[in-house]
This record gives sequence, C-alpha cells and structure tokens, in this order.
Amino acid sequence: MLAIGAVAVALVVLALAVRLGGAFSETAAPGLSQAGALTKAGLSAARLGGDAAAVLTVGWLLVAAVFVPGTPAGRRCLRAASLAATAWAACTLALIVFTVLDLFGVGVTKVTGDMMRMFLLELPQGRALLLVLAAAVAVSVAAGLPRAGSGAGYPLAVALAGMLPPLFTGHAASGANHSLAVYSLVAHILGVALWVGGLVALVTAAPAVGDRLPRVVGRYSGLALVSFAVDGASGAVNAWVRLGGVHLGSRYGALVVAKAAALAVLGAIGWWHRRATLPALRGGRGARPFLRLGAVEILVMAATMALATGLSRTPPPEVAPGTLDAVALRLGFPLPGPVGAGPLLLDWWIDPLFLVLVAAGAVLYGTGAARVRDWPWRRSLSWAAGLLVVLVATCGGFSRYSMVLFSAHAVQHVLVGAVAPVLLLYGAPLRLASTAMRGEGGALLAAAAGSRGARVLTDPAVSSALLLLSLYAFYLSPLFGASLANHALHSLALLVFLLVGLAYFHGTAGTLMPFALLPLHAIAGIALMRGGTVLGGWYEHLERRWGASPLDDQHLGALLLWTGAAAVTLAVAAARGLYGRGTRSTTRLSASTTVGSYSEAESSRSLSSTAAPRSRSPESPTRSS
Repeated sequence: MLAIGAVAVALVVLALAVRLGGAFSETAAPGLSQAGALTKAGLSAARLGGDAAAVLTVGWLLVAAVFVPGTPAGRRCLRAASLAATAWAACTLALIVFTVLDLFGVGVTKVTGDMMRMFLLELPQGRALLLVLAAAVAVSVAAGLPRAGSGAGYPLAVALAGMLPPLFTGHAASGANHSLAVYSLVAHILGVALWVGGLVALVTAAPAVGDRLPRVVGRYSGLALVSFAVDGASGAVNAWVRLGGVHLGSRYGALVVAKAAALAVLGAIGWWHRRATLPALRGGRGARPFLRLGAVEILVMAATMALATGLSRTPPPEVAPGTLDAVALRLGFPLPGPVGAGPLLLDWWIDPLFLVLVAAGAVLYGTGAARVRDWPWRRSLSWAAGLLVVLVATCGGFSRYSMVLFSAHAVQHVLVGAVAPVLLLYGAPLRLASTAMRGEGGALLAAAAGSRGARVLTDPAVSSALLLLSLYAFYLSPLFGASLANHALHSLALLVFLLVGLAYFHGTAGTLMPFALLPLHAIAGIALMRGGTVLGGWYEHLERRWGASPLDDQHLGALLLWTGAAAVTLAVAAARGLYGRGTRSTTRLSASTTVGSYSEAESSRSLSSTAAPRSRSPESPTRSS
C-alpha cells in the first residue's frame, strides 16, 4: 500500500510540475526538433523511475553495508537492492530511447542504429547514460551474488558513483559558475539518495531488523540530519546559480519555492521523529509510531522527488542577449592578464569541491587531535601544510591560470599529486582517526582501511602504474581536453591525482620502486616535451595575446611536470632511506593502524620504551587501532 501510494503521489506531482513548468511548451528548446507530448511524458516518467530506483538501490545497500552487515536482514536488503538495480537499468534503457526520440524528433519506429550510435558514443549525455546503465547492471549482478554480504560496501560505492555522470553533462555543467553548480548538485543528489533511500529501506526492513531497530534508527537519524542540512544548503546554492540571484517570478522559481516548502515539511517530520518516535523506540513502546510517521515522510519524499524531476525538465530563465563573453563563458571567468607571482598568490579562483574538502579535513583532524592526548605537533603541522598546499593549488591563482596555461596546469598537478600527498601522509590521519574513534565508527574505519580494494590500490606495482598514467598518459587522452572544458570534471581529475599520490607514496614506502620509476619519468616527460601539437585542443582557442605560444608553454609545462614529480619522488625515497639505514624496521605499516609513514627515529624510540610500562602516547606504534 505504501508503494502504491508513493507511486501515485509521485506521478500526480510530476504531471503538475511538468505541465506548469513549461516542459510541454513548443518553445521549451528553441532551435531543436520538437518531439510529441507522449515522448516528453515518457522521458519525464523514465527519469523519475530511474531516480527512484537508484535511490532505493542506495538505501538498501546502505542498510546492508553499514547498519546490519552480515545479518539475515542485511542479506534480504542485498536481494532487494539487486532487484532495485535491475529496475534502475530498465528505466535507464527507457530514458536512453526517449532521449533519442526527443533529440531527433522522431517516432519510436523511425529510430535507426546510427541515431543510437551517435547519441551513445559521440554525445556527452549519451556517454553519461551509458555509464549509468553499466553501473546499474554491475550493482544488480554484484548485490545478487551469494557472498555479496561480505563486500556490500563496493556495490554501494558503485551505486553512488553511478548516479553522478549525468550531472557533469547537464545544464549545470555548461552554465555560469560551472563547478559550483555541478558540485552543489552532486552534494544534493548524494544527500537525497542516502536520506530517502535509507528511510525507505529501514521502514520496509524493520520487521527483519527486529530488536536492533532502535539502535539502527538512532544511527540513521544522525545521517538523516546531516543529509537534510546538506540538501538544504546545496539546493539553495544551485537554485541561486541557475536563477542568477533571488528571482522567483519565473516558472523555474515557482518550482524551487514548492520544493523548498516540501523540504521544510520533511524537516518538521524529522524533528518530530527525534522528539517522539525515537524515544518511543528506545523505551520499548514498539516500532508502530516510527513506521507510521516514516510512511508519511516517504509520501512527502516521493512528491519532492517528483518536483525535482519536473524542475530538471523546466527551462531556466534566459540570459539577456549581448551579456555573454565567449571566452569568459568557456573559462567561467574573464581571461586573466599576464602570469606572475602576484596573480598566482592573490588572484584566487575558488574550487568549491576542494574548499569543502580542505575545510572538512581541517575540522575533522583538529577534532581528532583534541581528543587524543599528546598527539605529536609535527604530525598536525604536516597535515596543515598539506591542506595549505592543496588549497593554494586548487583555489589560488594556479586554479585560474591552469585553465589558460599548460605550464600552470603542470605545476598545479605536481603540487596536488606529489607534494601534498607526502605532507598529508606524514600527518597520519587514519592513525589519528583510529585512536580517536570508538565503537562501530572505529570498526567501520578499520574495515574500510584494511579492505581488499585499499590493499590493491596501495600495492607498489599498482600505485606506481596509476601514478605514471595520471602524470603523463592523462595528457594524451581525451580526458585532458574534456577536463579543461568542464570545471567540475577538472576538479574531479585533480581529486583523482591526489588520491593516486596518496596511494603511491604510501604503497611504495620502504621499497626501491621510486628509484626504478625515475627513468620512466624522464622518458615520458621528454616525450611530452618533444610533441609538435598542442594537447587537448583548448589553449590555442583562448585568443591569449601575452606570454609564450601555446606549444612553447606546453614544452615548458612538460619539463616542469616530469622534473617536479621526479624530484619529489627522489627526495622522499632518499629521506626514507636515510632514516631507515641500518635497521630492519619498515616504514610501511598496516592501513588499519596508519595511512602515514613513520621515520626510523620514532620506531627506535618506541622500541627503546618496551622496558618501561606501556605508554598511552599515540607515538607508540604498538598501540592497536
């Protein structure tokens, strides 16, 4: 009955939102071939069905992987997730077909193989939907395996990632403030998936959870509160970017107001949960109040998701003609002047993804250091220095000039992918977290850090290959040009560089692999320096009238790239060899204890203290996580 009610509410609200929002209007997409009303209705229904199935998949995987892992209830949630992922794949297929019909303005009987090939392989939106389809199929298969319960976190990660590709190709990725628009939408979608999907999974799986329901609902309540705050903030930011300010007189603005009202209702229901139903659960008065109010909340969530789908099909307000600069539209900001020390240090361009990550890293690390007595100050200083390097490279002048000069992009790459990981790893964040966290949170952290995926990524051979690919092969691939044309994708590429650098410097600690890679750095870098064409097809079209030519600047950037990466690698390897001389100890420790590297001085100090009573200082590597 709850499912029937949610579907009915969602369809009614979607029909109203699409009709009132103007998606059926003949001028909704001027200049493009117009499809019929049936195609547009099918497109909206397929999008809503795919979004709902994806959210349900995430919710059941969340419960199976985090709240009730390894239990019969968790296995039932995995089976439900497999079925939901199958529905997600079916809706994505329908969405692909309806999008082709809408794009070419033809009936379903006139769709040709060339149309499908062009859409799926040549257009960004088609490639994004193809990735979504692959993710849905992979999750459906993985969650349905007999032994899926022991690794439910992997399908959950794939499902969350599978919801994101269309966000990098939609209106937000091509409008003003590209990165801010896309990543506010990413945060919004992920928050909705965890919040809505988690509630549906808990309400439907409550009988199977049994006596563990009060504790599980209590843990979910904290996640729901964070998701509510993230959704509210990210939704407001995205609406402000799309509307260009507080302009609520348009149809798009009216739907934003309706969605904000629905979010307020959900906030009131969440407050009532915390005030009444959670104390009732903890007090042993039964789960009926929670289930009853949760069912009402799910109906409101269904209406809110339908509003969001209608909003995605509603054309935003048009920009006044003559107010757009072609170069500024490509870059996201006006073309800067000649590069120098002043602009690089003072002419900042904020990357919202890294600004949030750096702020979160500083707050979480500071909280952990405050909880752990006698945490070494040099660890905190190294972590702060690493965060500062990331902030300067991604939000300072390098962030702006990396879109204009290949050489600035190369320096930014070295800072994020080589310098910052060394400083962050010496801060030993995972060691601090494992010491500061207690209970189930610490157990989940240790399980994630010691998982098979983490061990594979930090394997010396794997991490070395990933480093070389990210440093050099990236610039020869189509991803380089795509990352320059899309700020959000550029930020994502920098995040990958940072993660690869962390895996490499952790995985190769105490090995000879860094020395073995030095010739490969030189070969790959010199090959880039001798290239006769400008890579990416981006820099030569900016009409820059100062500085070196794009090809000469590319040669300089290739030199900076390979010499900088090789110098950092050699310096770190030499420093570890100096500290580790004459000892059998290793600088590589288990990921469940630390993600950082230890100097031999600390290891010797810990060994010399074994004659005394065990110290409770976090300096001792014998302290278990």
